[in-house]
Amino acid sequence: MTETQIQDPLLPDLVRWRRHVHQHPELSYHESETAAYVEEELRKLGVTDISAPTPTSRVAEITGFAPAPAGVRPAVAAIRADMDALPVPEAEGLDFCSVNPGVSHACGHDAHVAMLLGAAKILMKERPNFSGTVRLIFQHAEEAAPGGAKELVAAGVMKGVDAVIGLHVMNDPIGQIRVCTVPAFSTASDCVWATITGCGTHASMPEGGIDPVMIGSEIVMALHTIVSRNISPDHFAVVSPTVFQAGEVINAIPQKARIGINIRTKDPDDRVEALISGIAEANGATASFEWLAGCPAVIQNPEMIERALRVARETLPPGKAAVGTGMSASEDFSYFAECAPAVYVILGGGSAEEGYPHRNHHPAYRYSEAALPVGARYEAALALNVLRNPLASGR
Repeated sequence: MTETQIQDPLLPDLVRWRRHVHQHPELSYHESETAAYVEEELRKLGVTDISAPTPTSRVAEITGFAPAPAGVRPAVAAIRADMDALPVPEAEGLDFCSVNPGVSHACGHDAHVAMLLGAAKILMKERPNFSGTVRLIFQHAEEAAPGGAKELVAAGVMKGVDAVIGLHVMNDPIGQIRVCTVPAFSTASDCVWATITGCGTHASMPEGGIDPVMIGSEIVMALHTIVSRNISPDHFAVVSPTVFQAGEVINAIPQKARIGINIRTKDPDDRVEALISGIAEANGATASFEWLAGCPAVIQNPEMIERALRVARETLPPGKAAVGTGMSASEDFSYFAECAPAVYVILGGGSAEEGYPHRNHHPAYRYSEAALPVGARYEAALALNVLRNPLASGR
């Protein structure tokens, strides 16, 4: 399937929605104009049940007109789209580049918004043919830990939901749906600041102090051995020291050094603190830690995994339903997945071989708009599958 082979009557609306959102990106917790635009477009589609659980999010409900079978409670399926952009200056090249300096939709959330609006359009036309409710969650602040999802869960948006669906556009072949067939789709995200306190001294007399720069350097090198030498190859983990701060003058050994560390894993692990503390103490220094709020791993429901793959095989051209791995990145969709059976799939926006070499978060990240109707129709189809065939696992 190529870009020219994907023709769909939804495409003009999807492109219009995508390009508007792309051109007007807003950072986490500042998505006011995006949320207002989403509400305006939903009302144009005839959706009237719209709420704002937080100032920069919107939740809409579309309820079918068909009666539920006798004795059966109408189901509720939720679909989530994140709306926030990144503090990444956009590379030139598009007629609809960001008008907000230093901010861009480098992660593809503009596609997510457009596709969920497209799913809404499909579901509004399908209302006579289903019972139950599809809840559309247009989420703020996915990019800012601990994420807007946690706030929305606290606001009650998952109340009564039987299943929840998430989707992300990435660098897979155009129009492909990739389903991860193991429960752990993503890693948990943890960030920690480690402060190494030694003893400052004049740079010409290092023997009179305890050098936190030297100790910190040893720690950075040792952190890289946690994954390669201490964790089994069948356990996913990434430990990345990303910030090293120490000293302000060139002729003094500082009192302290500060190391910022990002940890991605599917299994909790306390090895980082133990390693840092051990090295610091062995050199006569001390270590203290400040953990920043992250989000847990996305854990999928086995029955939803099976349904996601079946719907992909039933609705996509041959070869476009793929089985694959999850992702090393983290996602606050995990908070929704803690509340209801969940699945999270990857939509192919274009591979390097198809002319899309840059990955999410790159200033020149691009994807094919031909993938948009595939994602919109898939989201709607999977939600309707949940409504028409209640999960055996229940809510």
